[in-house]
Amino acid sequence: MKKPLWWIKLTNFEYWSMWLFYLPTLPYGLYLALRSGSMAYFTSVNPAVPLSGMKGQPKQNILKLLDEKYLPKSLYFKHNSEFEFIKSEIEKKKIGLPFIIKPEVGERGKGVEKIKSFEELKEYLKEYLQENKADFIIQEFLKEPIELGVLYYRLPNNLKNKVKGVNNKTQSKGRLKKFKTSAITSIVQKEFLTVTGDGKKTLAQHIEDSDRARFQKKRLQKEFAQEWNVTIPTNEKIVLEPIGNHCRGTKFLDGNALITKENIAAFDEIMKPLENYYYGRFDIKVSSIEDFKQGKGIKIMEVNGVASEPAHIYDPKTPIWKAYKDIFWHMKIIQVISFQNKKDGTAFASFSEVFKLVSDEFKRTFF
Repeated sequence: MKKPLWWIKLTNFEYWSMWLFYLPTLPYGLYLALRSGSMAYFTSVNPAVPLSGMKGQPKQNILKLLDEKYLPKSLYFKHNSEFEFIKSEIEKKKIGLPFIIKPEVGERGKGVEKIKSFEELKEYLKEYLQENKADFIIQEFLKEPIELGVLYYRLPNNLKNKVKGVNNKTQSKGRLKKFKTSAITSIVQKEFLTVTGDGKKTLAQHIEDSDRARFQKKRLQKEFAQEWNVTIPTNEKIVLEPIGNHCRGTKFLDGNALITKENIAAFDEIMKPLENYYYGRFDIKVSSIEDFKQGKGIKIMEVNGVASEPAHIYDPKTPIWKAYKDIFWHMKIIQVISFQNKKDGTAFASFSEVFKLVSDEFKRTFF
């Protein structure tokens, strides 16, 4: 007997709303705020971007600073760009089909689509952009088969060869012993929503057999209307969702065992052009796990800021106590970085700015 979706949501925290899941972290967040002297202490973590990338961080502002060898081909367009102009620019840039389209300012995969034809592009422009009036990015679809989310930090003081905020004296007492100069602290390996045929069941039946796919049934029925009642041949794999986002059915797996000194060194190198950026998650693709462990073949699709989660916690095997332990650790490193930056002259945002952002998000979610 299949479990009802409401029960799966209730008993698996990976499906909880952000507001519910993060509620138990509020007391520790208040403690860190008191220690820092501001409710907006985290807004000085990445001075390079507004509010340290808490929300609404323009994607291209950071990507354009990185070495091109790490990046897919990309184009930026205003929301009112004409279709023929967009098509012409895509052809000039030699971005082939399929490609990815996404809002310049987005969150949790909203508005991200894989476009397989120019007719699909026309529909996207008509439906999504007319409603949202959002500037957008068209990005080469990377063929590398493995997608990872890599959370990385570096301490500002170590980059400047001087210690402010948490000084040498406090370090000598061991208060920062657990924090390295730079580190990869979380890797999530993304398993795309996929069904494998058995020669008997239709696509619809395979989707009904998968709890994760059942959450996406309404959307998938629309996208796979022609294949819905077709029997899937034995061992044929169909990727139902090519976008590596948890909200769209991608399974998140704990990939922390993939952290090596080689890939940490690779991210140290990647981060060199990013002045005043100290904490964030890189959404990347790689050709193989072995390449990644050696710090090779990294392609960066997106960089996120201070709101980046240690997404490995959403592995279904992760117990909830371990998830919160890891979140608290990351909250602490954010406070350490922000305090160092504050002592070096970076101001915290005002409480009113943060309150407005949070209240707007709350209204958008619940009303």
